[in-house]
Amino acid sequence: MSVTLAQPKTSKATQLRIGSMAIIQYDYRQFPDSKHDQHRCCGLLTMSCNDAQGRAEYELPEIKGSFDLVRWASVFTLLKGLSFTEAHQYIQHHADNWGHVKAELALSALSDLTTHVNLQSLSPATPIVKPRISRSYLIEHGLVYYSF
Repeated sequence: MSVTLAQPKTSKATQLRIGSMAIIQYDYRQFPDSKHDQHRCCGLLTMSCNDAQGRAEYELPEIKGSFDLVRWASVFTLLKGLSFTEAHQYIQHHADNWGHVKAELALSALSDLTTHVNLQSLSPATPIVKPRISRSYLIEHGLVYYSF
């Protein structure tokens, strides 16, 4: 795995736990570089802890037939409630069973979450950074939304 996890730089690091999570599948045809003859599955995984949010995008190879995002993403449900360190270890331990795409996706979202938690702990008076992608954009372009 190429993603490494920086430890949260806060005195409450052991108390930080992954809260809510969501995964969204986009309508790939809404993007300018999409090829209409292929069915690509792409989207976003989000993880939250307190007011911080980590995100990572995914793109799967061409999908033939139907695709069940909820079933595909069900492995991520076990990360909810784990500390950042526990989640990282869990992902590493299950990477072979999950496959490269799922493991990298989870590690990337966790790394992004850790970065945002660290930014908040360094500047607690700084307002929360607004999401990089608006909720309305995700809803407009989303095909499937699964929150866990």
